[in-house]
Amino acid sequence: MRHLLIAVASFVIAAAPLAAHCQSSYPTKSIRFIVPVTTGGPSDLVARLLGEKLSTSLGKPVIVDNRPGASNTVGAAMVAKAEPDGYTLLEAAVNMATNPILMNDLPFDAVKDFTPISLTHLTPYVIVVSSQSPVKSLTDLLKFIKDNPGKITYGTTGEGSPQQLATLLFAQTAGPLGTLTEVPYKGSSAAHPDLIANRISFMIDPLAAAGPHIRAGFLRALAVTTPQRNPSFPDIGTAAENGVAGYDFSSWGGVFAPAGTPRAIVQKFNTEISAALGSADLRKRFGDMGLVAKSSTPDEFGTFLQSEMTRWRAVLTKKP
Repeated sequence: MRHLLIAVASFVIAAAPLAAHCQSSYPTKSIRFIVPVTTGGPSDLVARLLGEKLSTSLGKPVIVDNRPGASNTVGAAMVAKAEPDGYTLLEAAVNMATNPILMNDLPFDAVKDFTPISLTHLTPYVIVVSSQSPVKSLTDLLKFIKDNPGKITYGTTGEGSPQQLATLLFAQTAGPLGTLTEVPYKGSSAAHPDLIANRISFMIDPLAAAGPHIRAGFLRALAVTTPQRNPSFPDIGTAAENGVAGYDFSSWGGVFAPAGTPRAIVQKFNTEISAALGSADLRKRFGDMGLVAKSSTPDEFGTFLQSEMTRWRAVLTKKP
């Protein structure tokens, strides 16, 4: 037994430098960045911009892999089940906080099955209608909703999505608004044709996604969802300025790894993400899209996720 223990100890001692070397040389191959939504939304845009920066700084390709479906759970489940080696990462959004509240059959534990790496951004939203709509202002929208009970539709990207949360919070803040019919899509880009054609009444969508259509004149912006106007869209007033005091909504995004990913790799990625988000060119590109670059430590991100779960549980328990 004594000889066996000595042999095991010798193996551990010999293996430790090898493990340290493997982590210090990370990465040695391409990294897959899972985005659980369709192309064109904030998570996708951020992942692609970050991927460009990280490919350069890490010296290996960072490949964005869109895996939408089931309120972001398809892509998230892939990462939860992946090897915790730092080569499969998730660019997640607020669904990570809301899906555990809304779904009883979630194929992963949002806290236990992931390792937080860093926040990446905050996403301001905007209340929009088609340019063909008779609604010209937020006041008009509220009147239009009340004058057409049971006929109002709004777009979301599914159960627990930021669009749904933003609309529920809007209805609770501005209400009572009566029955609103949700029309779910696989992503913002999938909703836009119906929104532009005035086949759905309104949508509360990320500025990053709706912004190009606002600038092109296809969508009419009624108000941003944040307490302050957005520097990239200074002509769009806030909800408070347009009669809905107290309404404040922003989504967020951040990077997760599978649970069990070595701390050294998590910290390396956190450092690289923080540096990328601190660069002037990336911050400008985020700002031009209406996004706000924001990094954090892994521990701060974990605490933030827990606070978001608490916040949205209060909103969702009031859901009609």
